Amino acid sequence: MTRTSSTLPEATADIHQPPGGGLRTRSGLVVGISATLIVGLIATAAIFAIAKGTSDVAAQGTAGILEEASLSAAAAARNQTAQALVIAEAQAAGITRDSDLALNLSQAEAATAELVNRTDRVTDELADTETAQQISDDSAALASATRGVIGLIRDGDLAGAEAAIASEVVVSYQALVTVLADQRNQALARIALGRKDAGRLVDAARFVVVLLVPLAALLAYRVRSRREERRRELEHQLETHRAISKTKDEFITNLSHELRTPLTSIYGFSHELLGRSIEQDPALYREVVTLIASESAELSRMVEDLLTAASADQGGLVFAIEDVDPVAEVATVLDPFKATGVEIEQDMEAGLITGDRLRLRQVIRNLVSNAHRHGGMNIRLVGRVKGNQYIIEVRDDGPGVSAHLEERLFTRFIHQGDAPLLTGSVGLGLSIAHLLTTQTGGSIAHRRDKNETVFAVTYPLGLSQAA
Repeated sequence: MTRTSSTLPEATADIHQPPGGGLRTRSGLVVGISATLIVGLIATAAIFAIAKGTSDVAAQGTAGILEEASLSAAAAARNQTAQALVIAEAQAAGITRDSDLALNLSQAEAATAELVNRTDRVTDELADTETAQQISDDSAALASATRGVIGLIRDGDLAGAEAAIASEVVVSYQALVTVLADQRNQALARIALGRKDAGRLVDAARFVVVLLVPLAALLAYRVRSRREERRRELEHQLETHRAISKTKDEFITNLSHELRTPLTSIYGFSHELLGRSIEQDPALYREVVTLIASESAELSRMVEDLLTAASADQGGLVFAIEDVDPVAEVATVLDPFKATGVEIEQDMEAGLITGDRLRLRQVIRNLVSNAHRHGGMNIRLVGRVKGNQYIIEVRDDGPGVSAHLEERLFTRFIHQGDAPLLTGSVGLGLSIAHLLTTQTGGSIAHRRDKNETVFAVTYPLGLSQAA
């Protein structure tokens, strides 16, 4: 009995806790749960804030792309209209065909329609704002000006078209690109600001999430990585659009200059002849006619290269492969050069090649024109049969090109900054020669041989010759 009674108080002591002990335990549990919930809410709020900021950056990126696209469309509409005028002048001089002018006019109309479409998308994004109205008005003015120029060209009023470009197209274009560029720059500024804000939120959220909620941190990191990748893509697209727009502007500027130079000479020399008769000064008359023929041939070559490049881009090049006599074709190409006083030595071995007759002429013409304009005074053509191939070399004693340009000789539009490296050229001649040679089963190469620059084209021998 004594042992039993002595154990009861001990058992009772084990069962009953001190006053307030259960309340402290429950309070600690509530505090822990509350702290976890607060941290979770903070982390969730941070994640949503990051997501919203990134979404805003993406929205600004989209707006910037639309505005950059509208800038490109405006430049295309202006440049295509100016190019149509150049082709019209060439057509009036009898250098290009009516179909070429019709094609350029339809392209100018399409570029104007695309301008209106793209600026409409920009104004839709800006909603009913003063800037949206200004963009809409300026776009309509530029579209009206380009369509007016197209109408004048169709009517044959080339002088009026040129005046309209200077007084209407250029002015409305500058007004439109000013407001579009300002909107695009504002979008880029907001992207940069949003990026900074998102960065600060990311740093704060990272501390909380990594410390207490690893899983949430992982999710936030994945979301941020995807958004960051999207932002980089948008910025890359903006840079690409700017580069394309700049390249187009430079090319159209150089093209207009290079085509106008021979056109101006032809026009001026023709007017000089109108006031004279051949009996008054036969020597001068012949000299002027020779200059007109030379400039016309060079202009025709540049236009032919442009049309060939356009056909190649659209997959429309067609070749008539047959056995061709290179000696006869070289003679055909050189006759116009000799008629204008260019002395070219020939040393062509008899033979037949497999190729396209007209395309072979274009290749040789481009290489000879390149040697004449950019090489030395002495030019010679050498043709030799070697094994089952025929090699035609165009040689000149000029200084050649610098080593860092050799690997880019056969690419389109060789430029350095805003100026073409090959003056008197739209930057297509060598690339067209390379394209036409390789497309007809041949090859082309450049090298220096002692004191001479050599462009060599190689073709397979004709079937009858190889047999």
